[in-house]
Amino acid sequence: MDDRFEIGKVAGGHGLKGELKVFTYTDDPANLLKNKYFYCGTRKLEAISVKLSGHFLVVGFREFNTKEQADALKGTLLYIDRDAAAPLDSNSYYIRDLLGCEVYESGNLLGVLDDVIQTGANDVYSVIPENGVEILIPAIKSVVRKVDVPGRRIDVVLPEGLVEGIDF
Repeated sequence: MDDRFEIGKVAGGHGLKGELKVFTYTDDPANLLKNKYFYCGTRKLEAISVKLSGHFLVVGFREFNTKEQADALKGTLLYIDRDAAAPLDSNSYYIRDLLGCEVYESGNLLGVLDDVIQTGANDVYSVIPENGVEILIPAIKSVVRKVDVPGRRIDVVLPEGLVEGIDF
């Protein structure tokens, strides 16, 4: 597991004092309001102001004072330390921690979790088996039975007919 989380991409400068407008990748950008430090690449930046503007995060950094400095970062990614991330409820996981986990049904390896698709209703796990044919698995309680992030394993019970005709 990585020590930093990618939280968003700089959309550009905001205002004249060097603030950055950041498109966040989180479901709840308000969770980022208390962060004091962010990273742009390997550079650690100290936030002097953090606020919301719609679904965007607007961050003022001690290191930037002009719109031109902020605009120069357009398109770059921002990160936070893992320990600064919002705590999760039980049975909730950071997507980045699930990626690469092996997915099993009844002890049989289905494949490796390649992506998590957020549909709004529920997440969908994109699992890539050895044959390369993607399996889309609904991430709901009746299907996902056990998640062991440290063990890099997810156990599922597939709905009937989901993988009929696919050779593993």
